[in-house]
Amino acid sequence: MDSLGQRIVYYRKRAKLQQKELAAAVGISPSALNYYEKNKCEPTVLVLSNLAEVLNVTGDALLGREHPDLVAQNKNEFQALHALRNLNPLGQKRALEYITSLADAPKFTEK
Repeated sequence: MDSLGQRIVYYRKRAKLQQKELAAAVGISPSALNYYEKNKCEPTVLVLSNLAEVLNVTGDALLGREHPDLVAQNKNEFQALHALRNLNPLGQKRALEYITSLADAPKFTEK
């Protein structure tokens, strides 16, 4: 994904939103969103921020500074990542140990 427009489309589809739905949630017209997705113009900083919030990604993700596979895919992942980043190294280590133990337990991994 080389362009901002391609990243907006990627994250919109990942969020299972139609253009109309995303535009309404962000407070812009569907035609404006279409222009952003087709790289005909760029969103303002405020619109970019609103897009990131609605899509549950960071502004850096939309700008291509983060790899899409490493970006939180839902609000819980986003909040967990934010909390993890606020911990000191010891807290991060303990949190990772706890998450790893949960991920190894069938009770918590069966869908």
